[in-house]
Amino acid sequence: MLHLPPLYPITDATRPVSLSQQIRGLGEAGFPLVQFRGKPLDAKAQWVELRAALAEAAANGGWPFICVNDRTDLAMLAAQEGLTPWGLHLGQDDLPASEAVRLPGLGACHIGASTHGPAEWAAVDVACDHAGVGPFRGTATKSDHAEPIGLEGLRAGCSVLRARNLAPIAIGGLSPADASSCFEAGAESLAMVGELHRSADPAALGWEVQLQRWRVRPPFRPGQGIVILGGSGAGKSTLGRLLAQRLGLPFHDLDDAIEADQRLLVDAIFAERGEPAFRALESALLPALLATPAVVALGGGAWEAAANRQAVVEAGFAPLWLAEPPARAWDRVAQDPHRPLAQDRGIFMARCAARAVAWSLAPIVLPFGHSSQDLASALLD
Repeated sequence: MLHLPPLYPITDATRPVSLSQQIRGLGEAGFPLVQFRGKPLDAKAQWVELRAALAEAAANGGWPFICVNDRTDLAMLAAQEGLTPWGLHLGQDDLPASEAVRLPGLGACHIGASTHGPAEWAAVDVACDHAGVGPFRGTATKSDHAEPIGLEGLRAGCSVLRARNLAPIAIGGLSPADASSCFEAGAESLAMVGELHRSADPAALGWEVQLQRWRVRPPFRPGQGIVILGGSGAGKSTLGRLLAQRLGLPFHDLDDAIEADQRLLVDAIFAERGEPAFRALESALLPALLATPAVVALGGGAWEAAANRQAVVEAGFAPLWLAEPPARAWDRVAQDPHRPLAQDRGIFMARCAARAVAWSLAPIVLPFGHSSQDLASALLD
């Protein structure tokens, strides 16, 4: 099933802040996915804002992912300019998902649907990998919403969608106080508009909702091994060491294991043998680190290899994507001589954007500006 962040922000075109600025602010706060909803702006105004938001996200490592609400035409225009959005959210009266993915440039998009009752839950298009369930209650941001379904309706909808391997998103008039009950009902994520934009500290709101999801669905089992993946500068090794110490497990850093095995620093391996040779070493040495429960930190590119992902699954380890905004990670590691892939910002950001496709295959851990110590404590709460 598609892994989604615990809180799914949606833009609000009635606010005085432009849509592209809203997306920038939410990305900087630590949200990895934002839905671009441009109503009631006209098509031209929506296109200007969407193109600006997608271009800025592309320049910052693909952060945040952007899902376009309703406007298949604008998503296709963006794709033609090399700015393909992460996804497309379609209502019941929009173009069918199976038709949308046949349009030029949209074949790899994640497609979501809005659903409001049993008939729609059972009939979600096979091209979708996630779907909104609601409305949970009435909301002022959408005057034409369907009849609220409440908690029991949400529970029923999530059950049907999960049985079809679709990620359910609770929608409609939600607040942080609803998070625990919605996650217990089976929601994978909570979509928010008004509550989020009214918040003086959206990052704090995202952090609290994440904690609620972890309390309902812990990201790993007691005694289970953990693999931490993500970009250079995200803090994987620091978090890994803290978790290992508190869990009483060994800690392994894959890069350190390669250096010890080869008696050569990572940057020297890159310089003398090239990146393909280094990737081969990752795949050769990783299985030994997974032989017994431990906490293992991977290099930024290791998770892209299907063989490495399969090794983690077969070992029964829990993978966690430590998803730090790439711009923040760049500030930490820029031109570090021991990080051969952190010498040029443009190349660094392009790699982050390309690798995020693989990283997003794992459950997500969002710092929201918190320290590694805070993250470790929260994960173990």
